[in-house]
Amino acid sequence: MDLSSILSLPIGLMTGAQFLTLMAEAYRNRKENESEAIPVTNTEDDSRYAYGIPGICEIFGCSKPTAQRIKRSGVIKDAITQYGRTIVIDRHKALELACEADNKRKGGRRCKK
Repeated sequence: MDLSSILSLPIGLMTGAQFLTLMAEAYRNRKENESEAIPVTNTEDDSRYAYGIPGICEIFGCSKPTAQRIKRSGVIKDAITQYGRTIVIDRHKALELACEADNKRKGGRRCKK
């Protein structure tokens, strides 16, 4: 059978050989289309910024309440740009500021120095 007659059959009525022929043809077409596609090389700009409270969660690996507390504390204030309700966070700068704040910290509530 040729491809056009196989395409006109419902899948439930195809034999195993017909179905495999159809899948092999689809796989061949897919490989040809992938070779024609232009690869994306510059993805660095997308990963430079995070957006919103979920972005802070992703950067620091924390929950939403903790991310809100980090933002409110002002530790990463210089890394955050906010226009209305839109929050844009520079990932690298936020991590640097958090490391600096952690190094400056001298104990906490339970520290008895």
